[in-house]
Amino acid sequence: MPDNDIQRNLAQINQTMFSRRKALKMTLGLAGVAAAMPLLAACEDDDDDTADDAAPAVDPDDDDEPETDDSEVDEPADDADEEVDDDEEPTDDADDDDAEADAPDDVQVGGELIYGLSADPPNLDPHSGTGAAASVPKQLCYSTIWRHWVEDGEYDMEPDLATDVDISDDGLEYTFSLRDNVMFHDGTPFTSNDVRATIERIQDPGVGASNQGQMSPITDIDAPDDHTVVLTLDSPTAPMLNYLANQDSLIVSADFIEDGGDPNTEVIGTGPFTFDHEEYEPGVRLVLHKYEDYHHEGRPYLDRVTLVPYADEDTRINAVFGGDIHIAEYTEWRDYDQVRENPDVELQSGDAAAFMDIIYNCAEEPFDDPAVRYALGFAIDREAVVNVAFFGEGSPITGGLIQEGFMGHNPDLEGTFRYDPEHAQELLAEAGYPDGFSCTLMSTSQYGMHQGTAEVVQGNLQDIGIDCELALFDWSTVVERWEQAEYQFRIHGRGTGEGDPDVLADLYHSNRPAGQRSNCSYPELDEMLDEASQMVDPDERDAKYQEIQELLMELQITTLISTRVQSETTRANVHGYEHFPGGLFSYSCNSIEKVWIEEA
Repeated sequence: MPDNDIQRNLAQINQTMFSRRKALKMTLGLAGVAAAMPLLAACEDDDDDTADDAAPAVDPDDDDEPETDDSEVDEPADDADEEVDDDEEPTDDADDDDAEADAPDDVQVGGELIYGLSADPPNLDPHSGTGAAASVPKQLCYSTIWRHWVEDGEYDMEPDLATDVDISDDGLEYTFSLRDNVMFHDGTPFTSNDVRATIERIQDPGVGASNQGQMSPITDIDAPDDHTVVLTLDSPTAPMLNYLANQDSLIVSADFIEDGGDPNTEVIGTGPFTFDHEEYEPGVRLVLHKYEDYHHEGRPYLDRVTLVPYADEDTRINAVFGGDIHIAEYTEWRDYDQVRENPDVELQSGDAAAFMDIIYNCAEEPFDDPAVRYALGFAIDREAVVNVAFFGEGSPITGGLIQEGFMGHNPDLEGTFRYDPEHAQELLAEAGYPDGFSCTLMSTSQYGMHQGTAEVVQGNLQDIGIDCELALFDWSTVVERWEQAEYQFRIHGRGTGEGDPDVLADLYHSNRPAGQRSNCSYPELDEMLDEASQMVDPDERDAKYQEIQELLMELQITTLISTRVQSETTRANVHGYEHFPGGLFSYSCNSIEKVWIEEA
């Protein structure tokens, strides 16, 4: 392909201004940005908030959150409420004298926001993805070169610590101009050396960063001056700006890292809030303060954000109903009607943001056999999962992950799987298990959707003669066992990612964390995924991802179950909060920089 065609296609792929509808469609469908534009031109406007037409995309390490268990959890934050009382109930009594002059006239500047997390963050490392709850404090304290953003309902992928980017004609060189006068929270100036140190840390196998594979195409990082950084790639990489905007690509201080600092114990970023290490009480609360020198002038509006872990779903939703907290992360589907009927709160939601699946540890018998995994695809009652776990707020996945109208969708795969226990038994017999087998399914009781899905799956497997034991752990234990691949198979919930079909590599490539933790390595699949990510022609990428989906259906590294929506609940006096579209839901916390609380 001529260089000018490569440049044109990459420009299209890395387009940064989209309407909210386009962004939503792209994200939900895993569609590559390049292919999404022409495909969406033919799409009708559809603002329906149900999951029926939504398409899953995946954020493999975003564990779609929900997870914890009765056995070893930092149980509900009942006592967390008492701890927060030291700072008094949610209020806005802070002095407004520090307000930025350019805050809108109707904004009440200052005050404290109390945010109910669905789990205690397992770690604070900015490059280790361990669930959406853990990402909240990280995203509020750090920044990225590029970022996903929503303003007044309109989605954009825009510069953050950068001001612009120039992409070479061959797609192998990205030259970023960086903001000047940006300071880390410890007073260290932000420079191009920090970008270099960050990417090198993510690339370091010893760190175990979630985006190590995503950053692998970068072969050279040049910092010709303090405010310019040049990334050289070994091949054109269509999703590169998405990778750099990812919540696990947060920029750390080179000086801090070189001086032996541990990002898992000390949080020093350039984001809108600073981390209060003295007030940090694991399992009880995380306290953040307004960063006065934040590079987006005039923000944040709040003086303080207190994050309180509520492991129990009922306690968390009742806390926002009662006014003990302003925002409740992850609202259970069973509570949607109650939220909608309560004038004191609002449901922040969008189209399908995630999906549920079964992940197999391919190093564990009998799940090392694709024939066994394929057979189980017919044993699962997907409609029952949608009804039991999501109260009808979702839809079964019977074919590939990428849905109709989006890059990589393969219509021939639709309906491949159905609920057919007899056929599942026949296939198991052919695979050498006529009498079934014994196994242990890992899940958590901290989140109803995970436990509900696990219980349906357990019953389905028992119905076809499989002795399936259900092991429920707290979220931190689930994360630990997942990272160490200490499980036979597990129920998983995944966010739908940033919208590029390369998310399939995040899920299944053997050099990405999700692939490594499932111990499923298929060289043919890796080669196809690598080839697809390097393509810049939309039609060629589309055809390649269709081919990849065919192979994935045969391998059945995971059993896809259903899509679902993701929502938060806010108090009615909370203004400025934006629920990010589709699979970007876990970025919604970023809008807290423009949140303000209305006081009578």
